[in-house]
Amino acid sequence: MAPPPPRELLAVVEAALLGPAPASPAQRVELLHAVRDAASAFRALLSYPVPKASDRTQVEAKEVRLSDMPPITLDDTDVHTALKLSDELNLNEIECVRLLVSANREWVLYGREPLEIYRLAAGLWYMERRDLITSLYILLRSAVLDQGLDAVLMYEIQNQMEALFSDGLRQRIITLVKELNREEPSGIGRPSSERYVLDFRGALVERRAIVSRERLSLSHCLALSALIKLMGPKEVKDTFSILKDCAAEVNENSTVELQITYGVLFSLVITFVSDALSNSHEKTSLPSSDSSFRHEFHELVMKTCNDTTAEGFVGVVRLAWAVLLMLTQDRNSGRDSVINASSRALTDIWSCLDTICRLNAFKFLRERVMQAAAYQNDDDDIVYMYTGYAHKLMMCFLSHPTSRDKIKEIKEKAMNALSPYSLPRDHREDPNISGEQIGQPTNQPFVSLLELVGEIYQKEPELVHGNEELWTFVVYAGEDHTNTQTLVAFLGLLSTLASSDVGAAKVYELLQGKIYRSVGWNTLFDCLSIYEEKFKKSLQSPTSMLPDFPEADAQALVAYLAVLQKVVENGNPSERRKWFPDIEPLFKLLSYENVPPYLKGALRNSITAFVKVSPQLKDAVWSYLEQYDLPVVTVPPGQHAATQVYDMRFELNEVEARRESYPSTISFLNLVNALIA
Repeated sequence: MAPPPPRELLAVVEAALLGPAPASPAQRVELLHAVRDAASAFRALLSYPVPKASDRTQVEAKEVRLSDMPPITLDDTDVHTALKLSDELNLNEIECVRLLVSANREWVLYGREPLEIYRLAAGLWYMERRDLITSLYILLRSAVLDQGLDAVLMYEIQNQMEALFSDGLRQRIITLVKELNREEPSGIGRPSSERYVLDFRGALVERRAIVSRERLSLSHCLALSALIKLMGPKEVKDTFSILKDCAAEVNENSTVELQITYGVLFSLVITFVSDALSNSHEKTSLPSSDSSFRHEFHELVMKTCNDTTAEGFVGVVRLAWAVLLMLTQDRNSGRDSVINASSRALTDIWSCLDTICRLNAFKFLRERVMQAAAYQNDDDDIVYMYTGYAHKLMMCFLSHPTSRDKIKEIKEKAMNALSPYSLPRDHREDPNISGEQIGQPTNQPFVSLLELVGEIYQKEPELVHGNEELWTFVVYAGEDHTNTQTLVAFLGLLSTLASSDVGAAKVYELLQGKIYRSVGWNTLFDCLSIYEEKFKKSLQSPTSMLPDFPEADAQALVAYLAVLQKVVENGNPSERRKWFPDIEPLFKLLSYENVPPYLKGALRNSITAFVKVSPQLKDAVWSYLEQYDLPVVTVPPGQHAATQVYDMRFELNEVEARRESYPSTISFLNLVNALIA
């Protein structure tokens, strides 16, 4: 049976899978029949009849026969437009006449300019393509991500999709992602081709933008397809080749191009992670089951690229590949003995891990992928899937004994390479908490690893719950920090993990002093008290001046205070009342002028979190604030202060205003607002 028109297919798919109510029995039957009938259109996705000399002659003769229609007589404008469509879209001439007929049904073409007619017909063709791709995307997304749909229906759809992938649909998608980007009629068009088409709203749209959107939807379909049926060896190699091509051409300002690259990247990540976690040793279609592929692809993935962006994306694939090798190293291949296979696998794994850490794939995955605006602005369901597999990838990596040994190695290197003291900076600056801004490089893979793990769970906090592999890593990662950079990165991770009541309780227990020797709540409060005593003694001496506040200590305290704030804000209301009985040390540094404004801001932000804990703590905050915080000195109008006083106004006007950053003042206002609310 002939496939249904793309518009009708999309209407059936949307009615059954995107409707406000569950699909009725009639809709389910109609959907399954429509998908079955559309199988040939999916298998030959975006394949259309190509130009043909005999058909061109027929069009030039100005009389064309279409199926189920009487002969159509063309005028000169029709002939010119049909041939232009054929030349610029690589489309059969008779098919172009059909487009003109369809366009005339949609919009009356009589009296329109030839260019407008061309744009309307081309726009209609692209709408048909979009409807077909969208139907495929909805089917895949529903089968993979929608949990609320009828299980039997989803099972049927998944089986039909799996059969299509076995028949070559995924290979077709891979080819399209690559070929549609070419400057030729079947892609974005030659430079001399008409650049614009008219969409269904009559809006002028650039052809390149339409094709880019098609490629983006196809890249999403490619990633989703890996959750239905894992890629085979050839598909993996072809996808990896396309990834390098996309990454080499990508422009950071081109959101859609980046999103296409992410789709191709995560299709490989999903394949490798799913293969690694598969319990089946009998599925010969899995990439890990093919010994020759393992050897060949390892050679490919270990080759570094000259282009830094392409190398970054390859580095992420290398990380997923290392996870696959580690989790499947016990699978023997071919005629090799167990010992030889295991020895070669370990050699490959360690070479892969060395390259991953040397080139810092963790940093690229965090900064250039997960933190990128293009990633965050992608489809919500797709981003959720990407982040979920980044979580699975990292949990596999963090929990395997081999990678744990590598993590131990890079941690020791970070401790030895980074100085425990940072370069001095003006304490009035308000830097972000990063090693680069406190005088030390942060291209340490261990620091980047901590930041990457934090980034994943900042996006999806619910993945923290019941994640024992994560907490095991956290326990290890928090031990024996000898420098500010690694400590700040670790505390940043704890701050992220404390974003829920379960995480807050876990972090509170970790810092109680029973797990770590030097990292804990006592360290925070003792440090605040020690500095307060030191500054107090300096003021008591008539010749002594307040010492500079060490930048590294200030940064570490800010990181500690961020953890404290998150723990108090998100802790269980009945439990957090008992956690911190004495909060007075948090106030003791607020009045000293040598304390950086950003540290004062962090102190007040953490104090603000205590206001809602209990009425007793709120009263205590009022009392301590009046006792310790900077005064606000007011002078009657027309008079001047006899001596300059370092108060809130002075700090605002003379310190923060010079830096155009106001962490101390803003935190004070927020604290007062919380108290009077």
